[in-house]
Amino acid sequence: MKIVAARVLEFRRQLDGRSWNPTFRWYERRAPLVVLDTDVDVQGIGEAWSRQPQIALVLDALARQFLPALIGVDIAHATEIVARVATRTPSLEPWVAAAATSAIDIALWDAKARAAGMPLWRVLGGHRGRVAVYASGGLYRDGATLRDLAREFEGYAEVGIRHVKMKIGALSREGDVERVRAVRHAIGADAVLWVDAVNQLSRTSARAWCEALLGAGVAAIQAPLSFDDITGMVQINESLLPVVATEAEHREEAFRMLIDAHAVTVLQYCLGLCGGFSGAGPIDNHAAAHGVKSTPQCFSTAVMQAASLHFGAARDNVATVEYHRFHDHLASLLPDEMKRIDSGFVDLGDAPGLGVASPSLGEQAGGGYVRLYRQLTLDDSISA
Repeated sequence: MKIVAARVLEFRRQLDGRSWNPTFRWYERRAPLVVLDTDVDVQGIGEAWSRQPQIALVLDALARQFLPALIGVDIAHATEIVARVATRTPSLEPWVAAAATSAIDIALWDAKARAAGMPLWRVLGGHRGRVAVYASGGLYRDGATLRDLAREFEGYAEVGIRHVKMKIGALSREGDVERVRAVRHAIGADAVLWVDAVNQLSRTSARAWCEALLGAGVAAIQAPLSFDDITGMVQINESLLPVVATEAEHREEAFRMLIDAHAVTVLQYCLGLCGGFSGAGPIDNHAAAHGVKSTPQCFSTAVMQAASLHFGAARDNVATVEYHRFHDHLASLLPDEMKRIDSGFVDLGDAPGLGVASPSLGEQAGGGYVRLYRQLTLDDSISA
């Protein structure tokens, strides 16, 4: 099975700018997508993580360095070629190369599974096709009241979600704890509540924050400190609140360092940054060997959401998968099965590959827009 064409797509969606977290206000969401076409009329779709202001770096790397090297190549050799391109292109920032290779890895696995007529969770070694999810939301929003926040989370509970996550860190401790209490009341005593501090706490303030959050019913805290403050996270994780981290990392050795130092109770990684399915597997294996559960992070389009769900369904060590309720872009591409939650779980079904429809160009349901960034064919490979 050979790759005969490839497309780099850019997803863009305008947002109203009223929703924000402690470090970023959302006026727009963009995402790099990859579509690989094969000579057996099978496609593979992938998506890359990116720092929003620098998304062009990932799009250019895919269009100019990585995908041209794959045209005409048998899929069995594609991963080796991608790794070679990454090591031979020193001008690329490490995270850019990691994001580009991750998108391609996801697309390659999707194509293999589609060609085999099997769902990706099964091709990845899974046996159940079912995975626990948590609803990610609770951003700050201009003009929103505590009652508005409570209604948001009541809605999650009503559709069967039993585990949620919300943002903290932008207000005073008292103000944010008040928000947490409102959410705890909305979801009930039995639901699991995580908070994402977006790296806003300090070692000196962490104890008072964590004690207050624990008293308000919080079960774990994501990104309490700067990601390089491993010592501080160890202190929080071992004596205050279980720590979840770190979504913006791509180096396997950095994940190993967090695990080995006992800095996390739940290891977090993004399939679109850590090497796709091929990269996430060894990371999850190391976590499992040390008694640390893991969770795929996802705040992007339906492509990454489906990839995260499939990986979670295939891995016994995955505790739960992020199911974003604000960043649910291109949700219309998800199969109906992945839109339903039953007692905190999603059943993925048996559709081949990721089960996600290929995005068409132009306006999409929900207000997003997909444009062609670059297309490559066998003719491009021959002319090169």
